Amino acid sequence: MDVMELEALLEECRSVGGDHSTCEIKKSQRGFPNTMWESISALANAQGGWIVLGVDEKKDFRIVGVEQPAQIESQLASVCSEMEPPVRTEICTVQVEGRSVITSYIPPVPRDQRPCYKRNLGPYAGSRIRVADGDRKFTDYEVSVLLSNRTEPRHDVMPIPYASMADLNEDLLHSFLKRVRDTKGEIFRRVDDDRALMMLNVLSRHEEKVVPTLAGLLAFGVYPQTYEPQLDVTFVAYPTSEPGILGSIGERFTENRAIDGPIPVMVSECIRILKRNMRRRSIVTGIYRVDEWEYPEEVLREALVNALVHRDYSEHARGMQVQVEMYPDRLVIRNPGGLYGPVAVDALGITTVSSSRNKALLKILEDTPYGDGHMVCENRGSGITRIRVALTEAGMEPPRFLDDISSFTAEFPNHTLLDEEALEWLQSLDNRPLTRSQMTALVTMRNGATMTNSAYREATGIQDSRAATRELKEMVDRRLIELHGTRGAAAYYLTGTMPSQDELPMEEESELTTAKALSPLPPLQQQVLEAIGEDEVSRAEVERRTGLGPSQAIAALQSLRDRGVVEMIGLPRSKNVKWRLTPPPS
Repeated sequence: MDVMELEALLEECRSVGGDHSTCEIKKSQRGFPNTMWESISALANAQGGWIVLGVDEKKDFRIVGVEQPAQIESQLASVCSEMEPPVRTEICTVQVEGRSVITSYIPPVPRDQRPCYKRNLGPYAGSRIRVADGDRKFTDYEVSVLLSNRTEPRHDVMPIPYASMADLNEDLLHSFLKRVRDTKGEIFRRVDDDRALMMLNVLSRHEEKVVPTLAGLLAFGVYPQTYEPQLDVTFVAYPTSEPGILGSIGERFTENRAIDGPIPVMVSECIRILKRNMRRRSIVTGIYRVDEWEYPEEVLREALVNALVHRDYSEHARGMQVQVEMYPDRLVIRNPGGLYGPVAVDALGITTVSSSRNKALLKILEDTPYGDGHMVCENRGSGITRIRVALTEAGMEPPRFLDDISSFTAEFPNHTLLDEEALEWLQSLDNRPLTRSQMTALVTMRNGATMTNSAYREATGIQDSRAATRELKEMVDRRLIELHGTRGAAAYYLTGTMPSQDELPMEEESELTTAKALSPLPPLQQQVLEAIGEDEVSRAEVERRTGLGPSQAIAALQSLRDRGVVEMIGLPRSKNVKWRLTPPPS
């Protein structure tokens, strides 16, 4: 970290009134802090961050310096090497105002190597996690979850000793085996049913007796809760936005249910109950009318299946249920156990990287039919991607995900662009049918957005640029929108809202202005600018594309913003804030 980046980090801390989740600042003027290992462990177990020694947090982050920088550097390096796994960090001393300030970036430990702990204390006593500006000790369950992520969990194939074949639904097993034999080739047609079910991890041998596995019981059990009473789904519908706040007639909740049975039954029954508590609305476009649910059924199904098949089934977690909470403004689905493997929250549904802690259960459910003949899951890592697309197609906000190690939460805001007022406006245009994506785009433009082909695809979920061009051209032909520019510079405006010719951007000037803005940038800022490209990206995405640490990315983005090269989209310090290149002046 150079002096400019250090000053940017300290200014950020002053603005929020303290250090935060990605930095730990200590005075350390006359010695090395004994608890420094806690901050190293905490940062390594989260998203990484900076350690800064020689700054007084209590005096508005005034630089006081350290008296023996070489000794402090050596002690810091020693503590990093005493961690398991060892923390590899670059430590440097920066001279500011004639004083020595020590900085060290602690990189995040890969998820499958956590927890990072002090070796002589062991994982349960020597692990910490960063929460806001403090370091919290992991619970024993959180440590168990992290340690299990280092190996391949086998909890779903554990035999259930007191269960038997009589506890499995024969009709479901028959349908399952028929599909397996139809789709997986000769290998399963050459063996009998019992052998096939053993090979597929539905059955297992325990003390010379063949019994169902946990996965087999959860997929095909007549009533799995006989043996595992808490492996079910709880549903609560609250009358207000916060639990514990009573409704208008003093009610704590409007429905409270425990949903039992095998996974296919629990998913179907939970969707039925959700529908009973959801509103329906009608969308009229031209002469056509479509009735739809408050939340798309496909989203509900995918989210419930994800929660049930990816939850933690270890002995520590079998007393915990999958929880579904319905509020007037959102739907929350929570399951025990955080993300497993190398998957990061901000990459869910965006990249194709996937990982599962219950491989046998997923393998079984990809060939397990619902009553309607569809399989319970695809087992292709596409569930959350499909959730994002379905919500976009419905004109709804994207889901929010939270991984806190001991649990994983998916939250679906109950907001949509196509509210009643927007639907009335659409109906008033030309009384001819519109596709759902056209309706979404028109309302987005009504709210002030300029539409391009890429913006249309992002707003509507359409993947094919040719399909997007076709739908945009149809609206131009119907005089609902107007086109300015050609090819890559084409922009669309609602009819009657196009700026005057003097206000419209000029392509030649745009290229000239951009080139002029890029030329004098320092290497770090140039790297960040190239990572942004033509996209709208979060700071986390900038860090992922560049490999920079949080404070480096913050400093570079702020410098670029001060130069007018990039602009912030959203409120400062919002978790949803994004960055993009500043449009060239007209």
